[in-house]
Amino acid sequence: MTTLSGLSPPYSVRKRARPDFVVLGADIGLVIVEVKDWGISGIHSANRDTFEIFQGSHVVTRTNPEKQVEFQRPALMKEIERYRDTDSDKYQLLLRKRGKHKGKLAVPVSALVAFPNITRTAWQSSDLQLYHMLNEKFVILRDDLGDILLERLRSVPLFRTTLSQTQIDTLKWMLYPETRVPWSQGRLFPLDPEQIGIARIDTYLPPQAQKLSRKPQAKLVRGVVGSGKTLLLLFRAKFISEQNPNWRVLVLTYNKPLRNYLRQIFKQIGGDPDRVEIVNFHKWCHDLLAPCGLFRSPQDDTSQKGLLLNILNEAGVAEFDPEFLIDEFNWIKERLHYKNWADYLDPQKVRRVGRGRGLGRDEKRKRQMIYDLFCRYQERLARNKMCDWADIPVAVLRAMDEGVIKRAQYHAVLIDEAQDFAPSWFRVAFAMVKPETNMLFIVGDGAQKIYRRDFTWKELGLGVTSRNSYVLKRSYRNTREIIDVALEVIRDSQTLIAELESAGDSIVEPEKEYARFRHGPLPVLLSFESPEQEYTGVAGEILSLLQQGYLPKDMVILQRHRDGSERIAQELRKRGIACSVVKGDLDVMEPVVKVCTFHSAKGLEFEVVFICGLEQFRTDEPVDTQSEEFQQLLDQERKLLYVGMTRARQMLYITYSGAGPEWIVGRLQRKLKGLQPK
Repeated sequence: MTTLSGLSPPYSVRKRARPDFVVLGADIGLVIVEVKDWGISGIHSANRDTFEIFQGSHVVTRTNPEKQVEFQRPALMKEIERYRDTDSDKYQLLLRKRGKHKGKLAVPVSALVAFPNITRTAWQSSDLQLYHMLNEKFVILRDDLGDILLERLRSVPLFRTTLSQTQIDTLKWMLYPETRVPWSQGRLFPLDPEQIGIARIDTYLPPQAQKLSRKPQAKLVRGVVGSGKTLLLLFRAKFISEQNPNWRVLVLTYNKPLRNYLRQIFKQIGGDPDRVEIVNFHKWCHDLLAPCGLFRSPQDDTSQKGLLLNILNEAGVAEFDPEFLIDEFNWIKERLHYKNWADYLDPQKVRRVGRGRGLGRDEKRKRQMIYDLFCRYQERLARNKMCDWADIPVAVLRAMDEGVIKRAQYHAVLIDEAQDFAPSWFRVAFAMVKPETNMLFIVGDGAQKIYRRDFTWKELGLGVTSRNSYVLKRSYRNTREIIDVALEVIRDSQTLIAELESAGDSIVEPEKEYARFRHGPLPVLLSFESPEQEYTGVAGEILSLLQQGYLPKDMVILQRHRDGSERIAQELRKRGIACSVVKGDLDVMEPVVKVCTFHSAKGLEFEVVFICGLEQFRTDEPVDTQSEEFQQLLDQERKLLYVGMTRARQMLYITYSGAGPEWIVGRLQRKLKGLQPK
């Protein structure tokens, strides 16, 4: 009896062309299958190197699929053979033990091309003479998709084989880490031993220990992008909920797309969603406030700016614009307790750290003006029974102080993407942890902080030390090439380094010498004369990737601002590419190419990332490029670009039109040139 496993291609095999399926069977070994949905009428001409395919009213040239799939064979064999040195015991299981081929790989690796829309009759009778263009032995047609498919697969291997179940399991283990059993006698995968230890530490408190009062002391995990921080957090939530069945466990994250993504992953690792609450912060606050009748829908950006314009006109103030005031008012609410907002008036009490815009020599007078406008704004909101987003956590804290909302409702609270949480958010979350357990677990990366929310653990009342702080240095998401280029964006920023150090943080460089650090194609930097040419070029690259086997959901186009999103989408649709301009929630599983801002893709990952419009990453004001204010603004651009680049698992494209920003284009060009093969 033949056991078959249909698997997606291994990550390391996902190069510029990849097959649709890899089939594993006891008596067939590994068979790579490339599927083409072309019909006879859709093929214009063919030769041993290329096929010309009708696409609407146009004819496009494609690589002969036999050549395309043959590219994958050595890549797949190389993926197996790399374990020769890194895990020789497992590799030995796949070798022949006797005979003249002793010591050789016992696994045949074959390649097939499938044409499910072409019958054998049409194939043989076509004037195209396709049987001369591909070896018919390695072609599957519509007639083969029935009961004889298994026999066709058996006829493909270059030599006969009978793989044992142990050998099949070993191949799965090598090629598909995602198929490794996630929970087996305390051993986890894909977590490495260090991550397992962190995920499991102090996850159970016996009843007698719960009686002890504890000082708030969070466990903090930092790490390079793609190091598994989020996965570690989810496994920890799973362990806690399994070992303490009656506990309430809360996982908080920043936005709704990331919340949905975490829920999907939690189910995949065997977590019980009924035991662990996974929610984005503001939705959680809504659920706390609504039953008490205290929730008010926050204003949108347009109404908030309109209100501030009215207040500025009434006050006769022209020194500040609404965007600046929104940012400053949020900072006051997020940084200061609502009882102490007036402390903002005293520069000695409250430093405007990391604001990105100084108030100049006349700071005290300007603080008074800002605070007077702030009071007018808050009075107007109260009068009209309105609020803004920064008011939401303030409302929860006030309700806690008044006894309307009960504190200490959860035994354990875990926070993902902590670098983007505001101080007021942490205060709400920390107040919800039961003092008898006091389990706080926080993961983040200061280099990915894309919002101006400065804080230190000390000022939040947490005792974070080397004994309860962990740093992960191995990246499992990105290829080495993507990491190397992305770090070029932030590595030499002295103000960023100083900012991280002041918060007890630092830029985490990845450990490069370990077996699972994948290699891949170099990132691609493309320049165009105009935005229109850029959009056309990006659409052409995506079409090529789709024809090579990538799926639309594998790809995302990131933009600094929303300008041009619809025009990019139009270019994609003109080529028949399914796409979606993301304006609200981002569904990573939607079978389309996503077009969105960097903020919408925060915390997510894609096989292919296009960063379109690099020219928008510039800071034109203030003119003094040596000023601290300019450097702070530039650092925001650095971090946002770094976050976007590191969403890519396998391929990264960076494009711009006109003149790219001077601070980064030259650096990227030099870095990419230095990484070129000698």
